[in-house]
Amino acid sequence: MSLKLEHSITINATPDVVWRVFENLENWSRWDPQAIKSARWVSGDPWTKGAKFEISVTKPMPFTLTPELIDAQPPVFVHLKGKGSGVTGEQVYVLKYDPATDSTELRTIQEFSGMPITLFGERARQPVLDGIAHMFGRVKQEAEELART
Repeated sequence: MSLKLEHSITINATPDVVWRVFENLENWSRWDPQAIKSARWVSGDPWTKGAKFEISVTKPMPFTLTPELIDAQPPVFVHLKGKGSGVTGEQVYVLKYDPATDSTELRTIQEFSGMPITLFGERARQPVLDGIAHMFGRVKQEAEELART
């Protein structure tokens, strides 16, 4: 069994501004301290193909993933794959600019599998989606503040 998720948010800022907020990996735990224990780069140059970071989460269950950047085209696209604690995950993030509204859609598609996901099943869906929504809300808040300055 795998858990497939999708979420998006519209941010009143250009992709460059949204990226400046999103790319600061060390802030991810500050944005959702109840769900993300820590995030840090462990190898390679940040946001380049082959770079790896470690992210430890506490919700919906405690586990640590070490995603590798499969492809990164800042400020518009990131593709990650990672494993850890019996979980395999793959995430894609896309930043799409709409010049008519001068806004950026931040979208993610994510898929997780492994024994912990099988055990939790659909009960994991909403907590993970809530965490993504919370994180995207913080990115939106900080990017829109940065765009106004």
